Parts: sequence; structure tokens; C-alpha cells
Amino acid sequence: MFDDNKFSLQIIAKGAFVDDGVENGKLYIVEATTVRLNHVALNEWNRSECLNTRECYKDGPEGDAEWEAHKAEYAQRRKLWEEKLLKALGIYPPKGGVRITQAQSEVFTVVHIWKVNGAE
Repeated sequence: MFDDNKFSLQIIAKGAFVDDGVENGKLYIVEATTVRLNHVALNEWNRSECLNTRECYKDGPEGDAEWEAHKAEYAQRRKLWEEKLLKALGIYPPKGGVRITQAQSEVFTVVHIWKVNGAE
């Protein structure tokens, strides 16, 4: 099922529907996928979590700079993790919007929404 030593995932469930946008007349595809991560992918996600707070750093400009650098480092880690996950699902680069949330433990939900071309 999983390749033990590489970033991999298992698709648990996948579904989609068309949102006809009654109020604005636009058509959207909404695709939801529930995935289970292997330990490598889950560890990469864990290592992209920014757990520090501003209070972990010195007061003043030096501490501000350290805090901003820390947040930027973790934002980059999360971006790389998201790119790997979306690529594994075949939706990279994504069109429209994507939201990835942790449902429970190693289970995540990926929602991908995009406008249907030509829909006005």
C-alpha cells in the first residue's frame, strides 16, 4: 500500500459536485479528497508546523527579525509539503483554490475548487 521510505499517500475517498452559482451565474467544480499519509509524509507535515510564538524570542528589533525569519522558514516548509501532496494527487499546479486540513492524525482532507471555463 505505502512505499515505506518515500512521501506517499492513500486516497480514502474522493467526490466532486458542480456548484451552479445561482447567485452569480458562475459554475464551479468542487472536488473533495480524503487521504491518509504514510509516516514520511506525516513527518514532513509535522516538521512544517510553526509551533513557536513571538514570546520565544528576545524583545526588540533583533527578536522581531528572528521571529520573522522563523515564520518564513516554516511557511516555506509548508509550501513544499503542500506542493508534494498536490502533485501526488495530480492537481499541481492547482487551478482555482485549494484548502488542505488535517481531519485526524494521519488523515487529511483536500478541497479543490475551480471555475468552469466559459461559465458566466
